[in-house]
Amino acid sequence: MTTHDGLHVAVVGAGFVGVALAEALVRRGCTVTIVARSRELSDASEVTYAWLNSHRKRPEVYQVLNQRGLRHWRSMFGSAHPQHVHWHGHTVVVSDRANVDVLEDRVGYLRSLGYPAEWTTVEVAGRELPIRVPADAIAADFPEEGHCEPGPIRAALIEQLERSGRCTWALDEAVEVQHRSITLRSGASVEADRLVIAAGNASADLLATAGFDLPMVAQHAGGPAWGFLAEARVPAHGLPRPVTTDRINLRPVGPDSLLLQALDVDSAAGPAAESGPAVHEEYRSRVVELLGREDVEISGVRVGHRVIPADGMTVAGPVDGDPSSDLWTVVTHSGITLAPFLAETVAREIVESTQDPVLDEFRPRRFARKGAAAGELSAPRCPGEQ
Repeated sequence: MTTHDGLHVAVVGAGFVGVALAEALVRRGCTVTIVARSRELSDASEVTYAWLNSHRKRPEVYQVLNQRGLRHWRSMFGSAHPQHVHWHGHTVVVSDRANVDVLEDRVGYLRSLGYPAEWTTVEVAGRELPIRVPADAIAADFPEEGHCEPGPIRAALIEQLERSGRCTWALDEAVEVQHRSITLRSGASVEADRLVIAAGNASADLLATAGFDLPMVAQHAGGPAWGFLAEARVPAHGLPRPVTTDRINLRPVGPDSLLLQALDVDSAAGPAAESGPAVHEEYRSRVVELLGREDVEISGVRVGHRVIPADGMTVAGPVDGDPSSDLWTVVTHSGITLAPFLAETVAREIVESTQDPVLDEFRPRRFARKGAAAGELSAPRCPGEQ
């Protein structure tokens, strides 16, 4: 592994992507300054389903990138965090006719790409999972998918950074980017050899101060940028892995809690949305119906702000396309699945002033092409579209 003693990199953003990138840079001998308002999780990294997958990604080149990210978790990154990474697969059980058609198409497509997808029976699903399975449902397993707990993993990465002696923090808000300099809200500045903007939804405004337009999906309520994430207390729920169904998606959080998604309910999510009693009861009733038990308590519903570039795909690399550039960015909707792989790849590119062809379709400069961000992404509403 090529290292670079003496290169100072400022990383703006302390979410899962930013911290993973900082740790990868430090391992390659760089000195890193993390610029963030807080050391705590916030925004997209805090409100995440944390499902490790390449289940439904379009176009095919993005599917392949996510498969690379998933393989990196399974072969390298995940093994360093065995207590917080769970490889128990993922099961989809649907009976709605439209969802059945989508699942049949998806399994065929994923198999054509060599992605593990297996049909199972409703009888097997009913034995393996503590859910009510409709007799007319179909079921599929995705055995190499999993889920993780990003909070403890991020904390472990920060601990490694602290031990390295090569990482400092600038706890302030970045408001402007200039040549090798970041201006902070306080009026102070951070100087570095390379700047990497990995600040999620805040990246677009910050990059604009450097003259780069990073288009993001429309931020209106009910659109793809917003969604709810609920947590339910269900004692001894017995769910071994994430399960996707017609009306509710569930993911285990220890033996007594579940994370919940109901994608059609997300139509009410937005920057000013309130998760009042009606939203809580909607989630509760769906879990009660699926599990067939009444001892379900919704302990909280949060509003998540998804990080989605305008064409739906990851953005990673030097802003001007030059591998020796001062200014880089990493912005992705697939932050949990892709963060370790992107961190490793981009850190290598920065240190070696090279560009890996695996990221060629995801460079920031693609938005300079006429019509590159044309069209509007639809909000995820069908099972598996997270």
